[in-house]
Amino acid sequence: MQRVYVRTDDFRLAHHLLDELESLGISSGLLGVDEPLPEPDAWWFGTPDEVHRLGGRGVPVDVDEVKATVSKWSLTRRRESPPSTLTVGFDSGPRPGCAFLIDGQPMGTKETHSILEAVEWLLHLVQALEPNAVLVRIGHGSPTHRDQLINHVLSLGFNVEMVNEHRTSGGTSRHAHGASALKIALQAGTSIHEQRTLKPTPGELRNLQRISRLRSKGKLTISMDVARLVSHGELTMDEALQSSGYEDS
Repeated sequence: MQRVYVRTDDFRLAHHLLDELESLGISSGLLGVDEPLPEPDAWWFGTPDEVHRLGGRGVPVDVDEVKATVSKWSLTRRRESPPSTLTVGFDSGPRPGCAFLIDGQPMGTKETHSILEAVEWLLHLVQALEPNAVLVRIGHGSPTHRDQLINHVLSLGFNVEMVNEHRTSGGTSRHAHGASALKIALQAGTSIHEQRTLKPTPGELRNLQRISRLRSKGKLTISMDVARLVSHGELTMDEALQSSGYEDS
């Protein structure tokens, strides 16, 4: 990928842009607004006024919209030239972290609220980018959630690898799911070809019961049978609470 430039005299904007581009693994350089681009056709980011004045492949961005603007720009670029391979990483858990690479280049991360949301995000990427091949790498932790993800992704016809998270977790907070997903996306794993039989452990089911008590503010605990349906992805927690008689007043 050609180098991208931050070409602005707004120091606060420059700081946010460089941090965001670095977090995505996009090679970037910093220029003053009146400095010429090393490559005349290079993409660059600046304030709306700077881009209006200088033109070229300038991308206007406000300091409060850096993340959204860079993400939209990266997706738009790839639509111009469909990628060879889209690689997606999932950090397994009830709220999966997600990350994606385009032809090996890190492009973005996201933290989702459910497995179904993570799968919908994957489908959105595939539809937007139309890659020639899709590879999904899933962290081996949280076995029930991991196997749900594996089953969903295999049913969509994509290639799946399971990645040993112990080799990807160094220096990452356990709550930084997007960062963990990026490390997973970058690490080759073991190919998975068959659907998994979902067998939640008693501890996982009890944890779902605990979550149901928290979600219902102590008014209701779902049964083990209902917790098993939640673990299989057949019910969301909200649906499980509603079917068990809980009404959120």
